[in-house]
Amino acid sequence: MPEFDITTSADEVVTLLQQGRARDAAAHLEALRQEQPPVIQEAMDRYVAVRAETQLAALRQPGGIPSADTVLLQPLLERMAHARLPPRFREPEETKSLTQTQLHDVYASIIGTRGNEAARAALTRQDRVILGLRQENRTTQGTSLAGAPNSQGNGVYDDRIVVLWTGANGSRHAREFHKATTEPTAQYDHHAGSDGNRIYSDTRRQAPRLPTSAGYENVIHRKIEGNDVNADQVRDLGRLAEGTTEMLATTHPRRRFPDEFSLRPSPAAIVAGANRVERDSNGDGWFDSRDVQGVHSLNNTFKFHRGGLYNTDSAGCQTIRNDEYDAFVATVRGTPGQTRWQYVLTSVAPVQALEGDIDTRTPLSPANDPRLQHHPDHALLRQIETHLHALGGLHAERAEAHGLGLLLEAKARGITRVDQIVTSNATASRAAGETMFLIQGRVNDPAAERIPVSAAELVATSIDTGLRRLQEQATQPSLSIEQPQQTHTSHVRGH
Repeated sequence: MPEFDITTSADEVVTLLQQGRARDAAAHLEALRQEQPPVIQEAMDRYVAVRAETQLAALRQPGGIPSADTVLLQPLLERMAHARLPPRFREPEETKSLTQTQLHDVYASIIGTRGNEAARAALTRQDRVILGLRQENRTTQGTSLAGAPNSQGNGVYDDRIVVLWTGANGSRHAREFHKATTEPTAQYDHHAGSDGNRIYSDTRRQAPRLPTSAGYENVIHRKIEGNDVNADQVRDLGRLAEGTTEMLATTHPRRRFPDEFSLRPSPAAIVAGANRVERDSNGDGWFDSRDVQGVHSLNNTFKFHRGGLYNTDSAGCQTIRNDEYDAFVATVRGTPGQTRWQYVLTSVAPVQALEGDIDTRTPLSPANDPRLQHHPDHALLRQIETHLHALGGLHAERAEAHGLGLLLEAKARGITRVDQIVTSNATASRAAGETMFLIQGRVNDPAAERIPVSAAELVATSIDTGLRRLQEQATQPSLSIEQPQQTHTSHVRGH
């Protein structure tokens, strides 16, 4: 069987849309998706969403779809809108059987939807382009020498870095690096306290005594990094926000070895870097809207460098485990003469019970309606709705529908109480509240649960859809989602 060409197949759909044949385009895309694994289906969707952006926008206008075509075309438009959201984090097994061309197209399609024009243009040349896929962790998370999760704040290698390029003969390539992180670790956090002997990384002076903040009791200590952004005399760790950053070659110190190749933001990236850094100003180990003065401009300390085997060594940098870093450097430097690299960083989509098809033929049972007082989930629903009203805006206006969607996610993850609902930050490339977080527990409680939910998925959920999904969930225990474990777990100042 010939290799399935993702790009060519997507372009066939784009051509039909450009010719004004939307019905044929929808049917052809559906036919192409048949028998293909989800990782290829999603890549095709992303390519079509970007390359037919103008035609899809026209179809979304009032009267853009003839009433007779609504049933066929509305699902297409919904799928294309979904394709622009943060991508799923596919396990290595899902990409292992792909050819190099297919692997390139899967990740290039993400750069198409999540990167800027400079990154997309670099892909058309022979430049190496870097993609980072972030799975959000609490900064206090860590890993023992045996690989067990702990709360020592030495980091977790569960993000992914990918390098993509086109060869001189037009061949397409990609290489994945699975032992990577894009987030800081609490071992460098001032909130972990000071006994009077911890030093600031920039001045090398001892930090005054500071009690250990709640939730940091088990965190190991390294030099203190970060900036005090909320004037509380405690420095705050930062991380690179989502978006595209131009990187230049530099060096980074390596213990007992000469300084080695590294990457850092270019001067041009810093000039254009407003709202490109998030800081954990409240010291809860997360980056969200609760952080006062939590979004700041880029500086050049957010580097790519080598991490340790059992410690990510990240105070905000992108680090790749020691045994993969040499291969990463060789891959990044594989195009002779390249001096600038576009780095696209995106969060990944949370696994959600709101996704997937739903059977609308099954009648709704009043006994399964959590809006009724006798229902066992009624109290939890009311708790969620109270928090939605406090958020205001669309969430308050649609508290009933959004509450049902959030109840579904809470039950899928085994949450029995929602103490807070918080939202993601507004950054240079992301609107405020793109992700919502259901919190069960106190802010700095190491045992607190934090459930991410896509706001776009929530907005697309009607009352009827929410009720149907809850009814399915009640009759199909397999719909529950395993909660990813979120245990409490030479740089210069500026991270």
